[in-house]
Amino acid sequence: MADNFLITGSEKLASRKNFKLVGRTEKFEELCTILTRMESNSVIVSGPSGVGITTLALALQARKSDPDAPFDIVNKRLFWLDTDGLFGLGDNDAIVKQFKAIFATLNRTPDSVLIVEDTLDLIDALRNSGLMHIVNALTAMVKAKKTQVFLEVREADLTQVLKCHSDFRDHFTLMDLTEPVGAELEEIALHGARDLEESYEVRIDPAAVKAAIDMSSKYRSLDTGLTAAQPARTRTLLDRGMARYLLRAHSTPPLLAELEAELARLTESGSSSGDQEKAASVRAAIARHKAEFAEYQAKIKGYYAAQRDGEKSIAQMEAQLRGLEEEEKKRHLDDPAGKTSTGDGDFDLIARASGYATPEILKLRGDIARTQAAVDENRVKYKAVTKEINDRLLFTASMVIDEFSLISGIDASKLKQNDAVKLLNLHGSLKRRVFGQDAVLDHIDRAVKVWRRGRRTDRPLPFLFCGASGVGKTEVSKALAEALFDTDKALNRYDMGEFMEKNDVTKLIGAPPGYDGFAAGGEMTNSVRANPYQVMLWDEIEKAHPDIFNICLNILDDGRCRDNLGRKVEFGDVVMPMTTNIGADHALRVGTGPGDLSQDEAYELTIRDLKKAFRTEFLNRFEGRENIILFHKLNMDTIEKIVFREISRINAFYAAQSIDVRFPEAQLREFCDKIYSPEIGARGLPGRIKRIEAMIVEKTMADATFSGTLDIGFDATSRNFTSNWIAHDRKAA
Repeated sequence: MADNFLITGSEKLASRKNFKLVGRTEKFEELCTILTRMESNSVIVSGPSGVGITTLALALQARKSDPDAPFDIVNKRLFWLDTDGLFGLGDNDAIVKQFKAIFATLNRTPDSVLIVEDTLDLIDALRNSGLMHIVNALTAMVKAKKTQVFLEVREADLTQVLKCHSDFRDHFTLMDLTEPVGAELEEIALHGARDLEESYEVRIDPAAVKAAIDMSSKYRSLDTGLTAAQPARTRTLLDRGMARYLLRAHSTPPLLAELEAELARLTESGSSSGDQEKAASVRAAIARHKAEFAEYQAKIKGYYAAQRDGEKSIAQMEAQLRGLEEEEKKRHLDDPAGKTSTGDGDFDLIARASGYATPEILKLRGDIARTQAAVDENRVKYKAVTKEINDRLLFTASMVIDEFSLISGIDASKLKQNDAVKLLNLHGSLKRRVFGQDAVLDHIDRAVKVWRRGRRTDRPLPFLFCGASGVGKTEVSKALAEALFDTDKALNRYDMGEFMEKNDVTKLIGAPPGYDGFAAGGEMTNSVRANPYQVMLWDEIEKAHPDIFNICLNILDDGRCRDNLGRKVEFGDVVMPMTTNIGADHALRVGTGPGDLSQDEAYELTIRDLKKAFRTEFLNRFEGRENIILFHKLNMDTIEKIVFREISRINAFYAAQSIDVRFPEAQLREFCDKIYSPEIGARGLPGRIKRIEAMIVEKTMADATFSGTLDIGFDATSRNFTSNWIAHDRKAA
C-alpha cells in the first residue's frame, strides 16, 4: 500500500529528463558525508526558496549510477514522500494506515532514506489533522537507526520545523545551503539556459546569461517578482524575457525593427547619393523580409488548420469506433435464448466475439490510422517551418536588460551602463541632484571610486555626514543609491531615534531564542541578505543606544555580522552613510564676516564635539576619519535653484494636461529670502511648494478638462502665494 505514496529514487529521477548536478561539489560531498556516518546521519537542509535543495537531493539518486560512485551511496535506497497525495485522501484513518505501511517499508528496506520536499507543509498538514504523533513515530525510527530522513526546509521555516520536535536538533544534522556565487553560479545558470534553449528551440547568447545574473543579483531588493534565490532568479528572468521575445519575433519579422530604424536614420541624415543608395537597399530588404515572413506565416497557419481539422476528425472517428465496438460486443456476446449454434454463420459470430472485427470497424480503424499518419506528417512540416524561423533568432543580453527594465521600472539606458561608466559619471549624477555642496560631492566621488575600483576589501564604505538640518545629507544618500544602483529605492533608511533602547538592537539582527519574533530575523540583516547591493543610511546616529555601536563597529571592521539565527551576513557591497546634527552650530557660523568661522575651523570644532559624543574607535572606522564630512550651510543661490527645480518638476508632471506654472524670478527670489532659514535649511521648501500643486489639484478637480497657465506671485506681508489662472483658448488649440 505504501507504494502509492512512496516514490522511488529511480522513478523520481526518470521524471527529470537529462538531469545533471552542476556545481555544488562541496555541498554535495558534505551531504554524502552526513548520510554515511554513524551518528546524526539524518539531515535537515535549509535555504531560501529556489537555491537548489531539491536538486541536491535528486543528485544523490543520479550519483548512484556513476561508475566511480562509492558503495556507501549506491547502497542507499531513496524514497520521496508524496505528501499531497497522502493528505488528498481526506480521511485520517486512511492517512494513518498509509503512514504505517510507509514506515513498514522503510523499516524492512536496508539503508532506506526518506526525503520530504516541503517539511513545513507536512508538519502543518499533520497538525491540522491532529496526527502529530506521526512525527514522533518517524523521529523514533531515526533514533533507533531504522531509517534516515532528509528534510528540505525553507530557511524562513527552519525555526518552526525545529520546534515541532525536541529531538530534531540532537538526531538531525543541520546543513545550510546558500546561494551560489561567481563562477559556480555562472556554470549553473549556463546549464539552465541550455534547458531553456531546448524548450524554446531558440539560441541564448552566453552574454545574456551573464546579464541575467547581474540584473537578478544586483537589483533583487526591488519588487520585481523575482523573489526566489539564485540560481532560480536568473532562470526566471531568462524565461520571462524569452517568452516575450518569442511572442514579438513570431508576430513580426525579427529584423524588421532594426531595418526600419536604419532607414529612418538614413532618411534624416541627408540626401547624398550614398545615403539614397543605402536607403533603397534597406527598403528592398524590408520588403523582402516582410514577404518572406508572410510566406512563413501562411504556411504555419495552413499547417495549424490542417492539424486542428485532423485531430477533430480523429476524435469523431474514435467516438464512432467505440460505439461500434460496444454494439458488436453486446450483439455477439449476449445470447438471450441461451443456445449455441454450430453453423457457418455462428462460426463467424464466435470469431468476431473472440476479437475479430467487422468490416465496418476495420475500415474505421484504417481511416483513423491514415488520418493520424497525415496529422503526424503535418506536425513534422509545422515543426520544420517554426525551426527555420527560430534558427534565425538569438536571445541577447540587450533583451534581458529590456525585460528587466519592464519588470523593475528602471530605465534600460541606466541598466545598460557598466560599472565603469557609472563611476565615470558619478560626480555629474550627484551634482544634478544635490546643490550647493560641491566640495562634499568631490570628496564622496573620490572615495566611492577608490572603494569600487581600487584595492577592494570586504568592508562597506562608511561616511559620517555632519551639519545642520536640510543641507542635503539625506539627499546625497538618495543620489548615491540612484547613481550606483540606478534607483533611489536601493536606499534603506534606519532612523536611530527608533533604536534608543537596549532591546532595540533586536530590530536590526533579530530577537534571541525564546523571544517573540525570533524566527523572523532582523530587519537590517534580512535586508542585506536579500540585497547586498544597497545604500544603508543610519540617520541621526547620535541617538542610537550604545549596543547599536557595537554592531556597527563589527560591520565596519570585518564587513560582516551574524544574525540571531547564526547566519553570516556580508556587507562588502554596501555604502553606509550615517548622519548627525553634531557640528550644525559650527557649520552655521561659517562665513567671511567678523566672528565667523572658516570651513576648516568649523570642521575642527565639529571633530572636537564628535570626540565627546562618540568613542574614538568608532570615529576611526571612517577611513581614519577621512570620511567624516561637514556639510556647508546653503546660500541663497542654492535655495533658488532648489525652488526652481521643484517648479520644473510640477510643470513636467502636469504637462500632459497642458498646465504650466510660471513663477517670475523676482517673486521667486523674494519668496526664498522671506521663507528660507539656515537653521532648517531646504527642508521646509518642498512643503511650501506643495501649496502651488494644491492650487492645480483644486482647479482640475473642479474642471477636469481645464488647461491653462498658473501665474504665481508672493505676498511678503502674508508670506503666502498669490495666484492667477489664465485659461488656454481651446478653439485656438
